[in-house]
Amino acid sequence: MSTIPELYNEKCHCAGCSQNDLGYSFVARRTAQRHNKRARLNAIRCERDMSTQRNMMEVDDEPILTHQPGALEESYTQTNSPVWEGASMSDTEDVSVTNDAISNGDNDDSGSNSNEISEDESEDDVIELDDNELNSEDPFATPDMPQNPVHRFIATFVVMFASRYVVDKGAVVLIEFINKLLTIYEQDFQLPLSLPGLQRMTGFSAMTKGIKKFVVCQDCHKVYEESASVPSHCDFVKLGARSSCNCQLTKTSASGALVAKRSYLYQSVLHRLGYLDLVRGTIIDPMHNLFLGTPKRLMDRWIKDEDIQDGDFAAMQKTAETMIVPGGYTSLNSKIGKQFSYMKADEWKSWVLVYSPVLLKDVLAKDRFENWINFVDACRLLIKPTITFDEVNTAHQFLQTFCTRCDELYNAEILTCNMHLHLHLRDTIRDFGPVYGYWLFGFERFNGLLKNLKTNRKIGFEETFMKKFIEDVHKDDLVNSFLQSTRQTSAFPLLTKLTSSFTPATIPSIRQRTFRIQSFVEASEDPNVLVKGNEPLPPSAFPLSLKSATTMSDIHYVHLLQYYKVAYNNEQLVHFQQASESPYFVDNTITLLKYINILGQVYKGKGESGSRGSLVQAKFIGSTGEHIIAYTGQIQYIFTHSFTPPPTSSSLTPLLRTHRRPTQLLHNSQHTFAFIKWYTPENDKSREYEHVETCFPTFSPDDFQCVLPVHRIMLEVATAEHTTRRKVKKMLVIPLPKKQYI
Repeated sequence: MSTIPELYNEKCHCAGCSQNDLGYSFVARRTAQRHNKRARLNAIRCERDMSTQRNMMEVDDEPILTHQPGALEESYTQTNSPVWEGASMSDTEDVSVTNDAISNGDNDDSGSNSNEISEDESEDDVIELDDNELNSEDPFATPDMPQNPVHRFIATFVVMFASRYVVDKGAVVLIEFINKLLTIYEQDFQLPLSLPGLQRMTGFSAMTKGIKKFVVCQDCHKVYEESASVPSHCDFVKLGARSSCNCQLTKTSASGALVAKRSYLYQSVLHRLGYLDLVRGTIIDPMHNLFLGTPKRLMDRWIKDEDIQDGDFAAMQKTAETMIVPGGYTSLNSKIGKQFSYMKADEWKSWVLVYSPVLLKDVLAKDRFENWINFVDACRLLIKPTITFDEVNTAHQFLQTFCTRCDELYNAEILTCNMHLHLHLRDTIRDFGPVYGYWLFGFERFNGLLKNLKTNRKIGFEETFMKKFIEDVHKDDLVNSFLQSTRQTSAFPLLTKLTSSFTPATIPSIRQRTFRIQSFVEASEDPNVLVKGNEPLPPSAFPLSLKSATTMSDIHYVHLLQYYKVAYNNEQLVHFQQASESPYFVDNTITLLKYINILGQVYKGKGESGSRGSLVQAKFIGSTGEHIIAYTGQIQYIFTHSFTPPPTSSSLTPLLRTHRRPTQLLHNSQHTFAFIKWYTPENDKSREYEHVETCFPTFSPDDFQCVLPVHRIMLEVATAEHTTRRKVKKMLVIPLPKKQYI
């Protein structure tokens, strides 16, 4: 399926369209005519101004000492283009030039003039042309659209509302209801009785009228337009061949009709632009390039070379069943034991990032495993929603090393075009941004839905999907067209609610100071940054998924009290049971959260997710104060707590001098924490090369550091059970790429 505007076939050589290597651009015939009229009008204006300037220089033989910018234009405006009192510039954009002003130019008797107007286009057509009409075309203009602004608004609103919320039958009922209201209020206007008729009247159908479907031979790639008769087999004769391609193009459906085997061709008028670099403008899809090519090819090679045998698959599957994978990754429950049969992109992604660094360690030869980790390290960097240029360059170096070593460790046939394209991903990301903006994981799931449909339903669904996509893209243009034609700006807020780009604003349940992304990221990366828990949260966290208020357990409350004493450096704080003795106590009432979304990464408590999404890492300063250590823990629950520290003499003294309000009145009392149990760490660096850490599967004793501000959560992890040769049970920790949607 493609969108090919057939009318864009006229060469335009005007100043605006000739700024390319070809010296022209393909535009619509009407656009080319307008550009030519504008060029002639500019030439007339230029010659008129030159004539006016010569006349001014000849008056009383007085020389002009200086030329003030805009002086001639101002003089012309005052004499030839009067602006009436109370009128705006938009009311006077039509330019009227007298015949005398034109005749004052240098017209010789030769009868030739570069500004001569053709006979079929009168002078008035050129002179009275509106500048706004020259600069823009309304693609939605139709002769049936009402001139009354209110009626135009009603038609536009109904067609957009029906497109977004109502199916075809419901749209007919809506149209009848609107027509009934128009009749009751004695309006001389009625909407068309059908949705297609309404779409034609408003120009809404113009969005998708250029869609065409093609049938493409999957062997020789010859293109057949579906509107024409498509042969049952391809008739293209390849160069040097004695017979045609003969690839089957149609097949017989269950009803006996011939159905085209479609491969859709996407074309655009952009292909005709001389300055468009199609090679650089072609995006390499990271999903296919990274996860549907190289991992499968190498796995097939390892099986062929007997690096991995049947017993190894069974052992890897047994270990994989003990692994806890975060929510954003697919669990490989049985695919590993079945030798990776029928793997999809999501599953290959989980294999590369989560499973393979753990499972291939004791299976592959050391040199092949270390080379594979080069590929894994590159993927860890490239799949991040937010990536720096240094990380892009580092990932490119990993891929370059990986491809070079593949040439050395395997024979030359292991290198494919797909692996060559690994080295072009850096340019793609530099030009188009992080991979989340264009990789095809969304279409992978969409195609999975289509496979469950019958062939004839699938074809209709694809066409409907394409039309819906194009309509959503151009709804903003339709709104802008309505506003330009009616000047009804009061209708803008209502119409924007019907566009795909409109998102209703959410009101945070906690009053926030200004959120700064850099400070928030630093809080999770550097434990030396002081974070108390009441700092601003990212907008993604709101609205908070609050549950009902409850009381904190006495065991955990002691750690919360101690946390506040350390965080605010105040030993005067007392237990809530001693509230009668001191006003400076810490309440034991908390409000639990189902989850919290921090920059696109969702964290949950153990009870909310069954461990998925609850395993995290955070950085702490070591006992010696010299090293920073990443600890792995499990979130037990996430909660908010209200606390205002007591005033101190050091904080009140400067306030008394400046007559400002005390700091406590500006203090944000709402704190957001996660209560985390930390696993017992182990100083084992044996798996440092593949970025796999080791700890014991038991929790350390609880203390105040179990109360962690959510700002300090660094990233999610996956875990796996591991038993050493000495029968010691340990837990392997796989830190995963940190998601940050900014």
